Amino acid sequence: MNDHQLGTRLRQQILTDLERGISCDGRRLQALVGDYCGDSQLTLLPALRYLVMSPGFSSAVAQQPPLAADGRLQLRLQQELQQVFTQAICQRMTAVVGGLLGFPEASAPSGSAPEPQQPAEPQPPQATLMAETPSAQTPDEVSSSSASGCGVVALLGAMAGMVMVGVVGGLTWLLLLNRTPLSLTPAPSTAPATPTAPVAPAPTISPSQPPPAPDLSQQASPDQAIASVQQLYANLSSGNMEAARQLFGPAAADQFDASFFSQFREVRVSDLRETGRSGSSINLEGVVTFVYPDGSSQVESRSYTVDTSSQPPLITASSFGAVIKARS
Repeated sequence: MNDHQLGTRLRQQILTDLERGISCDGRRLQALVGDYCGDSQLTLLPALRYLVMSPGFSSAVAQQPPLAADGRLQLRLQQELQQVFTQAICQRMTAVVGGLLGFPEASAPSGSAPEPQQPAEPQPPQATLMAETPSAQTPDEVSSSSASGCGVVALLGAMAGMVMVGVVGGLTWLLLLNRTPLSLTPAPSTAPATPTAPVAPAPTISPSQPPPAPDLSQQASPDQAIASVQQLYANLSSGNMEAARQLFGPAAADQFDASFFSQFREVRVSDLRETGRSGSSINLEGVVTFVYPDGSSQVESRSYTVDTSSQPPLITASSFGAVIKARS
């Protein structure tokens, strides 16, 4: 299934749900796109999850008929993707958006391999032979080369003579120096030697054993991990995304999308407890309550992995557990 067919399949699922009276829930669609993506489309999964939660997508579903083949709507969806994702991802998402809005598939499928380049034509053998064959020298050039060679030989001979003179002079100086040695040892003193106290041998210091490596699993504090998760939801609920991004890593970014949390009046987490740990990483489970603008709410369970070796502790992974209480 190529990128365009992926968008077409998602469109068919949405239209079928609307005909059955099932509302278009962005969280449900985020789970569906994960099932639809093949191995070659896993790189598009964050962009698809962002797309189904975007305001432009909600507007396209609310139109009559839903997901109409409108060029302006297609441009709006592409512009929303370009604000977050790279150009390569946006180019592939063009085919997905086309299938989602019911546009016909382009003649060249998305992700097709580029045409192979034609190899450069080899040079004629005559040109190669001419480049490798040295040109013949004229008699004048031969004479000039011979004269230059003689000059070089004369210069090398003079340098060798200077080196020999220096070596002979150095050897002569060393011989003279050995014949008249200088006494550098002072004359022995006639004063009686003063007895000295015996010197105690220095104590032998045995090498100390290296300190044991710290046990990070004992140093990791669940209180710090719980405080980091609570602060994250406080920032998300108040709309302070700049502070929220300081509390989760890139691998968990798709679980804390700003456009998704903007649809709620309040989001809070409670009943956080430790379920396991590995080194400096602590696993937590908790209950998340989503309060809509009309006062209705939905309660879900969610798990988290928090790395306490960084300051502040960083949420490296998060996943949905189950719906404890549906929206009411």
